Amino acid sequence: MPRTRADRRRLARRAAPAALGVLLCVTACGGGQGGSGEPASAAPASERGRAEAGHLLVSDAWMPEPANPEVGVVYLRVSNSGESDDAVTGVSTDASEDADLCSTETADSGAARMRVVEEIPVPAGGATTLVEGGYHVMVNDLPEAPVVGDEVTVTLSFASEEEVEVTVPVEPMTARSGESGSGHDHHH
Repeated sequence: MPRTRADRRRLARRAAPAALGVLLCVTACGGGQGGSGEPASAAPASERGRAEAGHLLVSDAWMPEPANPEVGVVYLRVSNSGESDDAVTGVSTDASEDADLCSTETADSGAARMRVVEEIPVPAGGATTLVEGGYHVMVNDLPEAPVVGDEVTVTLSFASEEEVEVTVPVEPMTARSGESGSGHDHHH
């Protein structure tokens, strides 16, 4: 039975410490980098999930193998070649009936807090990158945790009424996003 938004928010609050623990572990452990300075087993961005519809391109889509078998996260980049701003307004996946758009924010105290958001902006002529510590997709109540080598299908809905379905590979949790930065790359 699908959960209400309030139930999903409660679940996101319960899942936040686990997701934050993974984030802190990966960060404290050098982000999964070995002695060569290269990310551990990260697929090149060109080999990660990629799909487009209309003026929108989803690329570098991947899911780290979940540390918590009940909760996963998806990272990706959305580029908007259109002349109008757009926004991701919804998400669904074949991995679970419960997925949310989320943002990790850092309080003045330095504590990270995850919250469910109604939309993720994608500027006209620009891109937004969903990365650890920023915007991301939370996949809740996984009936079966995906493992490295699996693929999940993620469908993003947009304010422009476009939908983009992308096949997302599951990679080692120590892999890194192909893009870095604040999560907002404005190209004018």
